[in-house]
Amino acid sequence: MTGATSGAPSRPRGTYRLRDELLDEAAALGRGLLPRVDAFRARQRDDGTVAAPDDADRRALTGIRDEAVRWFTGHGRAAQADALAADVDDWLRAGLDTPPHFARSRDALTAPADGDWAAFLAPVQTTNSVPPVGKRLEFFLVRRKEPDALPALARHYPHPTNNCQATVVLAGSEGVARGNCIVFFPENVAARDKVTEQAYAIFFFSKFRRIHETFAVPSAHAVLTAASVPGASTGMDPEACYQARAVWGYLHDYFHHQGRWPLDRHIKLKMNWFIGLLEELKVDARTALACHADEAVPYPDEQIAMILLERMFRYPLDADAVRNFDAGTGVFLYSWLRERRAIRDGRDGLLRLDHDRVLDGLRELVDTIEGMEAAVSTPAEYRAAAKALVRTHLREGAEGDRYAFTDDQRALLRARERLAAVPPPRFAPGEM
Repeated sequence: MTGATSGAPSRPRGTYRLRDELLDEAAALGRGLLPRVDAFRARQRDDGTVAAPDDADRRALTGIRDEAVRWFTGHGRAAQADALAADVDDWLRAGLDTPPHFARSRDALTAPADGDWAAFLAPVQTTNSVPPVGKRLEFFLVRRKEPDALPALARHYPHPTNNCQATVVLAGSEGVARGNCIVFFPENVAARDKVTEQAYAIFFFSKFRRIHETFAVPSAHAVLTAASVPGASTGMDPEACYQARAVWGYLHDYFHHQGRWPLDRHIKLKMNWFIGLLEELKVDARTALACHADEAVPYPDEQIAMILLERMFRYPLDADAVRNFDAGTGVFLYSWLRERRAIRDGRDGLLRLDHDRVLDGLRELVDTIEGMEAAVSTPAEYRAAAKALVRTHLREGAEGDRYAFTDDQRALLRARERLAAVPPPRFAPGEM
């Protein structure tokens, strides 16, 4: 199995031979490396350390290192093999009861070309995956698959520094192949130093459809009247759903790089909790508005439905929502739209979503956030202004919490207990 980033010639995108070889690799990994990774990650604590490590733990990690190094080397990824070996060796010398530092592995990964593959092994925070979630050892093998509409879309929305990769998951350890994690960023990797620039941003969009229909859609129906639930993203053909979600991903990131404080020049500042929350809402609101106004954007209704259902009705279901960044965006957006009567009391104790008022509310939200950004001139002013704006709809929480739910906001949690009992989805290789 070879690819463009390994120095060998790449096969044409989408050929069956490449797909078959990748699926064969996924099956082999599922019989060999992955069970060993899963067994080791079960021994780790949230910070990546192993409690009271013994010789069995050291032998297990050494075996994983040796097998993975052979695999990476044999598949043309010698730089990743060398980085992994050095990171593991340093950790073994320091002791597995110390936090892992896998900066070499993080920096050795390069974004795959469209149609090519990428693989990675390191302690990684698999955000929104099945608990326990922490800096545990994870492996994934993905194939990059950008949306068919991307070349035409990019002419209308030319991304200045596009480094995002839409991918199909072919193999993954527990944190990747099971549960709701669909993102992998360099800052997710366990390391002592801070990331100052994102060299890649890998999205597991093949997982989205099942997550969306398993959690977001039922949650929305528990809160909204049936007639007002956005329905365009429900029951989609798997390939069409992947295409729509990948277009949303592109536009979302495109808008991150526009305006007064673009992400690529202020990435550390955007990691501030309050600034980041408003940033996510702003770019998704701008995406929804582009879908509504621009005929060049494909899957417009589907994307708007995805944005509203995911933000407001899935993210706040998180068991630790009052500390969860994405959950906070959904709760804020809900109250913002409630205040503008885009979400009103309906029948039988349910709420009604007014689609026209939603778009008006999103326009006002963008104007408000961008007005705040234009009014500040220093990072300190930006942080203070962002916090003040967030606090208009997210009240102070208990110590350690970012906010607290109001009685009205608790409407978003109606399906939490029921959906928490649903087994976390497990994804087969290449499934969409």
